[in-house]
Amino acid sequence: MRPPRVRIATGHAGPIVGVDVETACPQHGAVCALGIAVVQRGEVLRARHWLLDPRTRFDPRFTLIHRITPDMVSGQPHLSEAWRDVESFLAEAIEAARPPALMPEAVADPEPLFVAHNASFDRLQIESALGRRLPFRLGCTVAMSRRAFPRLARHNLKTVSEHLEIDLNHHDALSDARACALIASRCIAAGSGSR
Repeated sequence: MRPPRVRIATGHAGPIVGVDVETACPQHGAVCALGIAVVQRGEVLRARHWLLDPRTRFDPRFTLIHRITPDMVSGQPHLSEAWRDVESFLAEAIEAARPPALMPEAVADPEPLFVAHNASFDRLQIESALGRRLPFRLGCTVAMSRRAFPRLARHNLKTVSEHLEIDLNHHDALSDARACALIASRCIAAGSGSR
């Protein structure tokens, strides 16, 4: 069963959390890196990268893309073991993004928006590694960018980042997560939230 589509108000003022994974091979759940970036009002507030041991083989074709080797993840936790640390980082980062209680916008206290570029891929990989569903829905910045920038010939992360002049070290999980969150922020500012 597919998760419900994320509905985003074009005026979303809460934090935006970009999520990206890199995988070791075609096997579902073979996550070898996770990047998370929290953006508020177009500014990156916090970001973090995890190298992870997928406990499976590395396909040399994948290593050529992201440059992560088995030696680099040796001794690192599996995503399922690191997930408590991920959740702690998310909770702290989202709390830090909340406006002070005395500010007028604090009344609404909007929920964070989680996004990934081609979100179904990242969701599948993370959920397969965890063995359970994510505790949040994941909006797709491919769909958002198609609505916001329909004249772009392509809507892959590199093309959209170049169009928006967002720095990108493609296939680095942290850089991809950061770019994804900034793309979502710009799409929302342009009035093209996900429907």
